[in-house]
This record gives sequence, structure tokens and C-alpha cells, in this order.
Amino acid sequence: MRYLCVHCDHRFDHEGDKKARCPKCMRLHGIEKIGEERGGRPLPRWLWPAVAIGIVGAVVAVYLVWAENTPDTVSDEVPLRPLSLSELRGHLRRLHADAGDAVSFLDADDDVEAFAEEATDGRDSPRARAEGIVEAIRQRASKQAFVPWSMATPRDTPVRDVRRTLEQLREDSGRAHLYPLEVAAVAVAALRSVDVPAMLAEVYAFPGDRAPPEPSGHLGYFAIAVYPDEAGEGTPRVFDPYGGRGTAPEEEDFRVLSDVQALGAVLNHRAVHAIVNEGDPAAAFELCGDALLLDPRSPAIRSARGMVLLASGGTEEGLQELEAAAQLRPDAPRRNNLAGVALSKGDAETAAREVAAALEQHPDFAGGHATLAAVHLGRDERDMAERELRRAEELDPTLPHLPMLWANYYMMTHDPEQAVVRAREAIERRPHDWQTRLGAARVMREAGYYDEMREQAHRVLADAPRERAAAVRELIAQVLGPTALEEPLEDEGAEGLPGSDFQLGEDSALLGGGTGPRLGGSLLGDDDTGLLNGQDDSTLRLREPGSGLQLNLNE
Repeated sequence: MRYLCVHCDHRFDHEGDKKARCPKCMRLHGIEKIGEERGGRPLPRWLWPAVAIGIVGAVVAVYLVWAENTPDTVSDEVPLRPLSLSELRGHLRRLHADAGDAVSFLDADDDVEAFAEEATDGRDSPRARAEGIVEAIRQRASKQAFVPWSMATPRDTPVRDVRRTLEQLREDSGRAHLYPLEVAAVAVAALRSVDVPAMLAEVYAFPGDRAPPEPSGHLGYFAIAVYPDEAGEGTPRVFDPYGGRGTAPEEEDFRVLSDVQALGAVLNHRAVHAIVNEGDPAAAFELCGDALLLDPRSPAIRSARGMVLLASGGTEEGLQELEAAAQLRPDAPRRNNLAGVALSKGDAETAAREVAAALEQHPDFAGGHATLAAVHLGRDERDMAERELRRAEELDPTLPHLPMLWANYYMMTHDPEQAVVRAREAIERRPHDWQTRLGAARVMREAGYYDEMREQAHRVLADAPRERAAAVRELIAQVLGPTALEEPLEDEGAEGLPGSDFQLGEDSALLGGGTGPRLGGSLLGDDDTGLLNGQDDSTLRLREPGSGLQLNLNE
């Protein structure tokens, strides 16, 4: 057994039952057992300081990593400059908000840095570098890497981070439907990687535009703000990488966002995706709640939260949020959304007044013309409805709810064949939306296409969320009749068309408004008004123009 004498630092071997004595200083006390010798010489005493320094260095390294990823203690005011990851987390903790992986949304990787260096090569000033980044993105637009689209309803994929957006920008003829938020985020991250403290900016209008930059009012339109010197100091220059406008917005028509508010915009996009594309109101409500904590004065977040509440049956609360959004920004999209709510409640006068104000601000607002067409349909003003529908289609032929509005119009004008054509178009435009299929099936029933109606009814049941299957089955029976879910039969043709008596009365509450809080479409005729009459508002769900209200299936 090996021993150590603490008095003279002598190591020695000792065997037997007697107490070990140091053979050097002959002491019995202060002898410590140190076990078997494992080979090699003892560590020299002069080497111990080096070992200690190495241990301290490792501890320091671990601390630095921990400090980088630990929330900072922050003040109540968010500075208008790029924030570090730890600062962002500190503000999230202070606000009791959860941003998940969105916290790194504006981070630049090696590819973004390479893109920025190439685009800004030889440019020194912040403004010149911003112009270089915008020119590079607009060049990708000229190669149709991304193309303009209506944005009246969200695309079917979630919002992308900077890295994935840049990958999309590199694809010639990709014709991607990118969000302005995604394109602006690439520009911001790229500029920050070349030492320009760019910030996101939300833009509500550009000088001379006859249509709003973002028509739904739920998502927002984003650009980049570059200050002449330090971020947050002086008057920023606003650049539009998504649309390439050469004219900057007026001071009252944009606001520069802090990085915390930018995270709110990301969460808001995710909330809209969750309610429209995933049919998950609970997730959407939670995301909207966190987004609102990060940016309570965002009209887009208020609008989206109103949409989520309305879709979940919270009619009064949803209306309050839409009204709050309109107070924050009384622009065309927000007024159009209020018109949609008014239509759903049978208040055509208020709807007409709101949409008239929206079109006065932006005469070429396709969604506003579609809402006005819905007002005219509700009043049985067919000629004026047709005029507004044609104007909306001329301005934006991709508007998602136009086909169902046209289907309504053709049923009212005794052209069921054309109504069915438009109903099929509505399904093609939104193949994954079971509520659009339900509206189209209603048109097919009215037109006498019973076999096709049954096929769509089965698809409606298959596409509806599983937990709502029983409620959807009941709704199908009420809207399409008790035989709708029988196996499809031979097409009975279009004899004895019930569509000849088809009407949409103002009091039947069958019309949703504008780009409406719930994006889909169903069509209820007068014989189905018993489904709606007498129902408390909390059991109804707002729909698109011409689509009406339906039972809330979340209960």
C-alpha cells in the first residue's frame, strides 16, 4: 500500500498490520494512504500551477458559453438597435413571452454573409450598402425567384427563416410566394453582417399607391430602415426590397420595429398559418397572445387575434380586437375587415360605409371591391354586384374568395351551370380547405349535381379535423341534406333545378366580408336559415364574402 507523509512530502510503501511510519522523518502521525502506484512518476510540484490555470481556463470557457446563452437583465424599454441573443431572451423573460426558435430569426449564417459581401463589394456608407442589398434582391426578383401574389390568404407553408428564404431567392424561375417579412429579414440580416445596424420597418402605405401593400390586414408589409449613423438616431431611410418601390413612405405611414417587435411579427405569421392552414385555433391563440405581448400596438397582430377569436366563437372579443386594429391604423385593410364583420351580422349599411371608406383610400383595392360585391349580392343588386366582381377580378384574378362570390352571383342570376364551374374553381384554388368544399357542394346540390355533391361531402368529412368529425357530419346533413353522405350514385343531371329560386337576402346573414377573418367558403340558401336563426353569436364562425356564417365546431 502506498502512503504519503504530509510533514516531509515523502512517499513510501508499507505492508502489514502495524501502523505505517515515515522512513525519512520517522513520524507516525500525518501519514495518509494514497493507494497503489499506477505507474509513472508523481506530478512535479512545479507543474501544479499550470494544471490549476488549465482548470480555471476551462471554467471560464464554460462560463462564457453560458453567459452568451443566458438572458441579460434588461430595462423596461427596448432599444431601437440590433440586440444580442441574450438581450432578446432577457426581454422575452421580462415580458413573459415565449418566442421559441423565432428568437434567432434575424441571425445571419455564412451564406447570408457571403451574399452580403458580394452585394456590397466596394460600397462604404450604410445607405450605399443598403442599396446594394436591395439591388441584389431585386435582381433575384427579375429572375422570378419570387413573384407578387395577393396575400389575401396565407400560403400553405409556414414563415421561413433567413437561411431558407435565401435558398429560395437563389432559385431562378422558382416563382415562390414569399412574405415581405421574409425578404426584409434577409436584407436586415445581410446588412448587419457587414456592420450596418439595419432594422425592420412595418409600412402601411406608399405614396401614389392605389392599393394597400398588404391587403388582408393580418400579416403586415415589411421593409428595412437604415439610419445615417447609429441605429435609432436621426431620420431613417426606408428601402423596399420586396416590391422595389423607389419612393419611400411618408413618416406617418411606417414605423421602425425593435428586434422584440420583429419577433412579434414572426409569431403573428405563425398564428395566421396555424388558424388558416392547420385549423388549430388553440395554437393560433397562444401564438397571437405572445405576439401581442411583444408588440401590443401592432394593427396586424390585433387584426390576426381578432380573426382567431372570431374563428373560435369569441365574436364580441374578436370584434373588439378588429376595432382596436382600426383605431391603431384606420386604413383600407382594417376597414374592410370591419365591413366583413358587419356583413356577417346582417348590417349591410355599416358594411357599405366601411368598405366605401376603404375604397376612397385605395381605389384599386381588390378585396374592397369583392366586399362591395358581397354587399350588393345581399341586397339583390345583381348588376352592381357583377360590376364589382369584374373589377375585383381585373385587379387581382388570384383573389381566393372570388370563385365562391361568382358562384353565388350565377345562382342568383339563374345560371347554375356557370355556378358549378365557379364552385369547381374554388375547390381547385383551395383544395385543402374542407369549408370551401362544403360551400361548393352546396352549389352543386342547388344545381342538381347530386353525385358530385356527394363526392365533395365525403371529401369534406375526410379533410375536416378528426376531433370535429361528428360536428362536421351534422353540419353536412343540415347544409346538404340527410343523403349527402350516401355513396355517390349516377349523376342525376340538372332536371328540376332548385337554383331557380335561389336568393341571398340581407336578413339571412349569409355573407361574410372582405378578406374575412375565416378564409374559406360555404353557401347556405334560404332553406337553411334555420341553421342560423336563433343561434347565439358565440356559436357562429365568420366566413369570406358570399360564404356566410357556420356553426362553430370548436365546442
